[in-house]
Amino acid sequence: MILKKLYRTAFWASVIGMVAFIFDFGFSLKILAQQIIDAFYFVVIALGLLSTFARYFEHPILLKRKVAVFDVISVVYTLYVFYMYLFVGEAFTTDLILENPLWVILAVVMSFIRELSEQKLNLSRTYFNPAQLFILSFLTIIFLGAILLMLPKATHTGITFIDALFTSTSAVCVTGLITVDTSTYFTIFGQSIILFLIQVGGLGILTFASYFSYFFKGGSTYENQLTLTEMTNSQKIGDVFNTLKNIIVITATVELTAAMFIFFSLDQSLINNFADKAFFRYFMLFQRIVMPGFLH
Repeated sequence: MILKKLYRTAFWASVIGMVAFIFDFGFSLKILAQQIIDAFYFVVIALGLLSTFARYFEHPILLKRKVAVFDVISVVYTLYVFYMYLFVGEAFTTDLILENPLWVILAVVMSFIRELSEQKLNLSRTYFNPAQLFILSFLTIIFLGAILLMLPKATHTGITFIDALFTSTSAVCVTGLITVDTSTYFTIFGQSIILFLIQVGGLGILTFASYFSYFFKGGSTYENQLTLTEMTNSQKIGDVFNTLKNIIVITATVELTAAMFIFFSLDQSLINNFADKAFFRYFMLFQRIVMPGFLH
């Protein structure tokens, strides 16, 4: 009972942590609000650590599954973040991890992925058939994307709901059509949202959710497999998760390979900062390969 409460608490804390992340990057916050959010990030990753240790204590067989690799990386990384921020402190302010809060955000995101994947994914066919689930997932991510693009720090001068909805729809449906110039109208945060929408739209939110749920839990219900089989046009029910894995692996391989070519082909004098170059290569990758219409 205590462990179930811990898992539930860690899950909802990670959900709130993701909401805090959106507020952190989407709004200009006062100092006190920023400090509260920063402190809450560490609460989220601490609960995530406790939850992970508790799962292996309760089910030692998890050590034999592939998920253990992810958990080891996640735990080591999170402990390093804790060590750098809580014990090293400002004595080493030149350290990248202390200067960039994105390292803490990454730990929160990893905790969210782990806790979300442990939740029961039920693609029930009682209320929706596979086609309806597919359409509903697209409509949901389009609407949420439009809301995120309307956040104050997503654009330089603000955006109307119609333009935000059009941009979100275009990104999710990978059409490449735009009503405002992506490179000058949106901030880095706004462009990151568009990249996320393109990726989710290209692969499908249910593809991500289903495969990661299967990866972390080591199995899935027959009904979920049957639904995914129809959505992915797999020949056999037993092959559906191999199909999902192949989709994700091939997509990631092509994207990373193309991104590396773009990265090394950039003029060093144009972009000196490594983080800016990395972001630019991914955005150019999606612009030129996935969504040509987003080029200006």
